[in-house]
Amino acid sequence: MNKNKIDVLKECFTLLVTEYGDKLTEQQKHGKKELFKKIIGNYPEEKIKEMTMEMIKNRVYANFPKISEMIEIIEGNKEVEMETAWLELKEKIFKEGAYETVTFKNSIIMSVVEALGGWVKVCDTLSDDMRWLKRDFMIYYPIMKKRDNHPKQLSGIFEIENSRKGYNADTVCQIFGKSKIQNSLGEDKK
Repeated sequence: MNKNKIDVLKECFTLLVTEYGDKLTEQQKHGKKELFKKIIGNYPEEKIKEMTMEMIKNRVYANFPKISEMIEIIEGNKEVEMETAWLELKEKIFKEGAYETVTFKNSIIMSVVEALGGWVKVCDTLSDDMRWLKRDFMIYYPIMKKRDNHPKQLSGIFEIENSRKGYNADTVCQIFGKSKIQNSLGEDKK
């Protein structure tokens, strides 16, 4: 740990003790300080500073915050993240459908969809079965979040069929009498 990070940890811990530590004994302060250094010290300095200010501005309880509260502020609420990801998936299912090749801003979604059988299978889920798909999505999401690599895109029926027929992902398209090269994501090449 570099000197600057140690200074940030000391400063943030001091602010939290000033705000919430009036009921702590010296032994408890020492224990909290060691935990803070060991666990919170693994996060980037900016995140630690943001968490400290967020705690001071918004926390209403008088007792010293638990490490798990601090981690939740740094990492974000996991349930909210999963619900947001689920809504993004659901929107793409209804908006794009199984025929289109899709990408997601949140690449974890693509790994979850792959684990659930792929884009086409997920899109084929009946409306009555969406609650079961959501349940499975919520189970797989935290698991897939731990992975380092995620798919770049999820292939739709058009791309799968074209690949089976041996067509290249880059195709020449005739649009209003003009030829242009367009890749499978619909991006023009010059």
